[in-house]
Amino acid sequence: MKLPFTGGCLCGAVRYSCSVEPELMYYCHCSDCRKVSGAAFYPGLYVERKGFAVTGNLSSYSLTADSGRTIHRYSCPTCAGQIYSDKGADTAMLSIKAGTLDNVSLFKPTIEIWAQSKVEWANLPSDLDSHKRGYGE
Repeated sequence: MKLPFTGGCLCGAVRYSCSVEPELMYYCHCSDCRKVSGAAFYPGLYVERKGFAVTGNLSSYSLTADSGRTIHRYSCPTCAGQIYSDKGADTAMLSIKAGTLDNVSLFKPTIEIWAQSKVEWANLPSDLDSHKRGYGE
């Protein structure tokens, strides 16, 4: 992947740049990700926080996920476009919403997580490394 990669929200008020390679590119099928994305699954890039820089104001929403962890979701307060999520500001990793990439062709997922919650009508490539719950669980 050519670095840095960039992205932002629908209205352009929030922009980001990421200077590190994603550790994972994935589809998540958990019920929270389905609801927040309004789709059958959520496509994400898991990156180290140290390489991620965001400009513009963000609003946040926190909830306890299916995993039992608290997830914080950050979005543009103007257009409500979600940019990323994390498990707290003190964690080393965060998850960028793939649909916010300026060049969406950079997204090349290799795994799916929370496959136990996958909807029947979600037809994804059969060669994905599938995890019943979260990655590594």
